[in-house]
Amino acid sequence: MKEKRVIRTFGWVQNPGKFENLKRTVQVFDKDSKVYKEVKDHKIPNLVKDKGVRDTLVKAMNRSDNLYTYKELVGTGTSIRANAPCDAIIQATILDQGNKKGYIDNWSADGFVRWAHALGFIEYEHSKDAFYLTDTGKAYSISSDNSSKEKAILIEALSSYPPAIRILTLLEKGDHLTKFELGKQLGFNGESGFTSLPQDLFLDSLATAPSSPSNIKSSIRSDWEGSADKYARMIAGWLSKMGLVTQPRKDFVVPTVGGHTRNEYISHSYKITKEGLDVIRRAKGGSKHIRVPKRVYWEMLATNITDRVYVRTRRAYTLDLLMKSNSPLTTVQLQTKLRGLGFDELEETIQNDINGLINTGIFIEMTRSGFQLKDTIQPFIIPQLGVTKFLVKGAMEIKKSELRHKLRHVPHEYIELIEIAQDSKQNRLLEFKVVEFFKKIYGYRGKHLGGSRKPDGALFTDGLVLNHGIILDTKAYKDGYRLPISQADEMQRYVDENNKRSQVINPNEWWEIYPTSITDFKFLFVSGFFQGDYRKQLERVSHLTKCQGAVMSVEQLLLGGEKIKEGSLTLEEVGKKFKNDEIVF
Repeated sequence: MKEKRVIRTFGWVQNPGKFENLKRTVQVFDKDSKVYKEVKDHKIPNLVKDKGVRDTLVKAMNRSDNLYTYKELVGTGTSIRANAPCDAIIQATILDQGNKKGYIDNWSADGFVRWAHALGFIEYEHSKDAFYLTDTGKAYSISSDNSSKEKAILIEALSSYPPAIRILTLLEKGDHLTKFELGKQLGFNGESGFTSLPQDLFLDSLATAPSSPSNIKSSIRSDWEGSADKYARMIAGWLSKMGLVTQPRKDFVVPTVGGHTRNEYISHSYKITKEGLDVIRRAKGGSKHIRVPKRVYWEMLATNITDRVYVRTRRAYTLDLLMKSNSPLTTVQLQTKLRGLGFDELEETIQNDINGLINTGIFIEMTRSGFQLKDTIQPFIIPQLGVTKFLVKGAMEIKKSELRHKLRHVPHEYIELIEIAQDSKQNRLLEFKVVEFFKKIYGYRGKHLGGSRKPDGALFTDGLVLNHGIILDTKAYKDGYRLPISQADEMQRYVDENNKRSQVINPNEWWEIYPTSITDFKFLFVSGFFQGDYRKQLERVSHLTKCQGAVMSVEQLLLGGEKIKEGSLTLEEVGKKFKNDEIVF
């Protein structure tokens, strides 16, 4: 029978990092703690201005079952966070930065609830959309602050959290890795909930950013990251506070235009410690170690994707099948078993899911005989949503599945472009990823540009009989890109600037990326898909600039990359496809 339930996301935490606030979150559930009494008797009465809400929260804290609903803990928000009134328990429990209001917003409160849940200090009761204190949470609550007992509890909790073990596993060989190098290998890459910024393009942006004002570089360092990079940074920060990793900055020498170099660094970089190695050895269950069982949740098996209920359930059953099997299972065997559960999937999709489970921190061994779980997983709940009848694979998941089958040479992590290109909030990431794809897969040279009075990218070929350059613009739009006149005019300006190359017209001289030997230039728009009269705009820009242009969907970008890699398409042939129309391979 289909369950009626709220669909939440657990297991992945981006925001909170202070363990003292984590402890306060847990202690709110412990009626014997000082924090519980402080919040109930002082914080809520003073901070919650709405009498109805105030009475509801105090009543909730007085209940004998010690069970708080998600809304009671996290509350609601407003479009402007700074103006949101305090209306939840965790909001009142934790001070905001700078103690300007005396409470945090609902988004931050959600982060602390997720964190406490991820480490096993509170448990979720699905039928009531509520949380309660676990025995481990009680032990953490009563432990003395900054004591060896408290640290031991936290390390044990982190050891049961798969993504923390994944970070330690990636660092196990002694490598010095940045948040980007970790994020690229964390979670289910290839979908928009686990994005990672290309590190080389990030460094290139740092190296070419103006030194004045100084906040430009500071903004790049602090704000430019994908969601998986943020997860990696957050988790590694927790591990660092426990002494399991260190955080020495990583230095780079970055080549710039004209054969020059710049010295840059990434401060969020990590190395494992002896204590961290001890945790990994125990996690792997060596002869002298008892393996710590890992906590896995259905809610952590997909985050920000359209078909998350379907995908979570498919991945949960895949893991469940591995947990129940004493012998390795091949993708064909898993495919057959999943089909019996209502999932008709290609082998490539199953392989991709298993890779994601491994990248989440679950030890699965790949052998000639198939896949075998080499881990201890605590039993977890798979919602009874009626797979065959109620769970329908959406158009996005169907498209991604088709591409996994077609892309034999292109890394499947790039399939995330299908979703990113339809999310306007991820415009910058789309710029980075498209430029990276053209360079790494197609073999173009060039740079990501972006920013004021610059195209998103400048690409060019090298070593052809007739080399060509591409002026690139990318757009993330949910309902397809119509190429409005304003954007066509902007591209016209870029093409004109490149033709005239005058510092008077544009002092940033972005065109210096191109070798002076290149005289054949194209312009290109890349987006999820195109609608409207874009051909008319392409023809207009081409007529005014004497350059040929094109549009290209991200699906065709991927398929073209596959043809390049398999050897059935050359860059000369790509250059000939610019005919003021859509490029289709």
